[in-house]
Amino acid sequence: MTTKLFERLVTKFSIKVNDLAKYLEISKATIYNYRNLERFSDIPSDKQYKIFYLFGKETEEELELVLDESDNDTLAKYVNRISSILKGSVQENVGSIASIEELSGTVERLKQENSALQRQLVWLQKFSGMDEFTKSVVLDKVASIVNGVSNVEIKEFIDYLNIFEIYKANGKR
Repeated sequence: MTTKLFERLVTKFSIKVNDLAKYLEISKATIYNYRNLERFSDIPSDKQYKIFYLFGKETEEELELVLDESDNDTLAKYVNRISSILKGSVQENVGSIASIEELSGTVERLKQENSALQRQLVWLQKFSGMDEFTKSVVLDKVASIVNGVSNVEIKEFIDYLNIFEIYKANGKR
């Protein structure tokens, strides 16, 4: 076998290191290491299979024959196949990144919703000593008072409630 088969294939077909690294799911540095290997068989077998698939071959000997190919139409077919496979691999990675970003956004939104629901639960637990009818009347009345009012008016309403709370506490003494 001729030495540095992988290096010669990458060079002959001008395969971009970035695209090849994404396709093989390895780092660019590993690609450079593979290119320096004397024997193709030193590449891990799972990566060898992907390289075979990239060229539509099943053995190292068939890859050697690809290097000897000089017919322009046949070479163009190899280039088209390689481009198509590598492009598909890159698009899959872009799609994965997009879905990861989408999931991250969904997680963030759900965290905010969870936080808001926890605050509402704390507020509702303050009504735990009341019967359901009284709770609904009080909440309905508060909602009708504050619905559509300004922040200043809400502040006044809260001040009135604080005054009532002080009055109620003093009346119980």
